[in-house]
Amino acid sequence: MTIVTGAGRGVGRATAQRLAADGARLGLTDVDAAALEETTALVREAGGAAVATAGDIVDPATIDDLTGQVVAAYGRVDGLVNNAGIVIAKPILEYTVADFDRLMHVNVLAHLVTAQRVVPEMVKTGSGSVVNVASIGALAAIPLVGVYCASKAAVLGFTRSLALEHAPAIRVNAVCPGGIETEMAEEHIRSFATREEAITTLAGRQMLKRYARPEEIANAIAFLVSDDSSFITGAAIPVEAGWTAW
Repeated sequence: MTIVTGAGRGVGRATAQRLAADGARLGLTDVDAAALEETTALVREAGGAAVATAGDIVDPATIDDLTGQVVAAYGRVDGLVNNAGIVIAKPILEYTVADFDRLMHVNVLAHLVTAQRVVPEMVKTGSGSVVNVASIGALAAIPLVGVYCASKAAVLGFTRSLALEHAPAIRVNAVCPGGIETEMAEEHIRSFATREEAITTLAGRQMLKRYARPEEIANAIAFLVSDDSSFITGAAIPVEAGWTAW
């Protein structure tokens, strides 16, 4: 039984679909109620089981309601995928205090809020796996998203500390995706003078010379959630076509 945040689209939706295909029962949440409903319907149409709660993931009431539904329906929580996140793209000197606060709230505080509600359910059963979605921006510089990168670096620090505090019963890891074909990536691309400049600058650092499909990131997340990664914890796994290799 796995909870996925930010499940309305992109990597979150792809992860929900992949986990459902693997036989997982799901708890799904997203701030976009219509998108969340679509994901839930896709999971159920494919034969998967899911409960869902729409709401702002930074509001503790959202994850509290969803976790309550999950425990009532399935009796336990085995996995948590902290995927919800946003990007604000602009030069560092143009970021505002409001920009900083919003990025840190959604990209970092949400991980704390969800962990504080969900991890105790894992403690009750003596096992579990948490996967936090960070970014290649936590490991390497990306132009025009400096504060976003800072927020994702904070996710790695949180991941390692949570892993240390709850070992050996509960594993906690992070994935660090490179460029992905999502709406959020498109927002970053629009911050460049031209689309050609953006693709050359960003995908050019990736050895495979393309953006990832959301499904390719979901595959890595599914691995970390599963027992196939049973000897991995406290790790930051790059899924970025070789961005950091040179």
